[in-house]
Amino acid sequence: MAKPTISLCTITKNEKRNLRSCLGSVKDIVDEMVVVDTGSTDKTKDIAKKFNAEVFDFKWIDDFSAARNESIKHATKDWVLVLDADEMLDEEGVKAIKHLVEDKETDAFLFLQKNYTNSTSIAGFVNEEHKKDGKVYAGWYGSLIVRLFRNKKGYEFEGVVHELVEPSIESKGGKISTANVVVHNYGNADTDIVKKKRQYYLELCKKKASQNQTDSSYYELGVLYKENDDIEDAVKSLKKAIELNPKHNMAWYELGVLCEQKKEYDEAVKNYTESLRLKESSEAFQNLGVCYLKKGMLKESYRNLVKAMLLNPNKYTTYNNLGAVLEKAGKYDTAVQMLEIGIKLNPKNVIGFYNLGIALDKKGEFGKALQAYEKAVELGHSKSEDIKKRIKQIKTIIINMPNYKYGFKVGG
Repeated sequence: MAKPTISLCTITKNEKRNLRSCLGSVKDIVDEMVVVDTGSTDKTKDIAKKFNAEVFDFKWIDDFSAARNESIKHATKDWVLVLDADEMLDEEGVKAIKHLVEDKETDAFLFLQKNYTNSTSIAGFVNEEHKKDGKVYAGWYGSLIVRLFRNKKGYEFEGVVHELVEPSIESKGGKISTANVVVHNYGNADTDIVKKKRQYYLELCKKKASQNQTDSSYYELGVLYKENDDIEDAVKSLKKAIELNPKHNMAWYELGVLCEQKKEYDEAVKNYTESLRLKESSEAFQNLGVCYLKKGMLKESYRNLVKAMLLNPNKYTTYNNLGAVLEKAGKYDTAVQMLEIGIKLNPKNVIGFYNLGIALDKKGEFGKALQAYEKAVELGHSKSEDIKKRIKQIKTIIINMPNYKYGFKVGG
């Protein structure tokens, strides 16, 4: 049987700084490269042609989906791999994709998009230092997004700005699975550029909503308002989307996120629950579990976090939260097991190390707790000063326990 083939599809405009890294990261696994250019005036198209990419000019019409769908039209291979010019895959991701395209059951795969940034206050920020081309990023915030799907199935992107192919795949009965592949995104690192982009995107969505008053238009507008920190208008737009379509599960989910951010946990629970009633997702189950944890409802929290884990067993933050719930319930052994899984999935899991330190500390395993706490400090936990105080106390405890065996040098 012939080996499955892959078309890379990307859209560009003045991406000479990024495109070489993007195309170079996947040149060994794709069988063709399709670049749709929306008006570059630099060397973008020349760089693409050096990778033997087919370059097609496309007039920009204020619609990212239109450009994405134009690129798919030119894809001739079995699978479509979508990357932005300021994104790239790592070696592990490339290896994984070779196996994913052999899958006979799945029609599309969700990848984890890591958006690197130095803005530590961004919702969902993960403290995990990353370096590229001499630049250092403090960490990233992520989202799961379909970037690999079967070609010639009639799948199309939807959305003026936050264009997604998932709704089209689902409407046609396609099966979507989560893959352990990371898309490294460097386009959101500069806060000034991001702010300008988001304002531009917001204007596009306002224009679309005024011309086409549909649930999807208001949902997109709500998300853009949220990203521009306009919470009041975000809530209004999302509620309008729900008014037009009460079964819009993502509008309910985003409303839950906004309520959770405002610490309105009862309202967040209602919104997440409604979203899950319409469609189950790992993210909604996890967020619901966190809300119940904040409310002190440990059994409900645990139940929802387990559901999140079963839907996506590779998400380390779920294990961090499970560990926190179990620790608060006094189940220290199981808490440690969960947290160790989370750390194995992400060795730079600063929250995991901190939570592990707490569980081991309460369990009376001071030597191991000390190691976990020290790792959390090393990784830059926000409570590092408080953790250092506890480290000092633990060292004093160990000094005064002559029979306590632990291989470290006291002092410092």
